[in-house]
Amino acid sequence: MLYAENKRNNLLKEGFSLIEIMIVLLIGAIVVGGAFAGFRYLQNARVQSTKSKLAALDTAIEHYNASIGEYPQTLEELVEGPQKPNLRRKWAGELASQNDLKDAWGKEFHYNLNSKGSNVPYELYAMHPDGKTQIFSPISQG
Repeated sequence: MLYAENKRNNLLKEGFSLIEIMIVLLIGAIVVGGAFAGFRYLQNARVQSTKSKLAALDTAIEHYNASIGEYPQTLEELVEGPQKPNLRRKWAGELASQNDLKDAWGKEFHYNLNSKGSNVPYELYAMHPDGKTQIFSPISQG
C-alpha cells in the first residue's frame, strides 16, 4: 500500500505549476518587449542617420552650385563632376562618395531639380521603408 501511495504522490508532482507557467510567460513577454524596443531604436537611429546624410548632401550641392554656377542635374555629378564639357573645367573634385548617395537603408536618395522660379532650387529626400513617409533635406523643406 505504501508503494501505491508514493507512486500516486509522484504522479501529482509531475508537470508544471501555474506559478512556473506564469514565470515562463513573463520572461517571454520581457524578451519580446525588449526586441521590439530594440527594433524601434534601430529605426530611429536610421532616420537620424538619413537626416544627417541629407544635410551633408545639401552642403555638397550648394558647394557645387557655388563653384560651377548651377545646380547638378543628378546627384552622381557630385561624385563624377558635371556632364557638360564647358563646366568640367570648373570642377574642383569629388564632393561626395557613392555611399553618400544612399540612405541608411541602402536606397538611393531622390533628387529633383526645380525650375528657376521655384521657392526651393531642388527637392532632396529619402523614402522611409514604410513607403509612405518622406524624409526631406533641410533646404527642400523650405
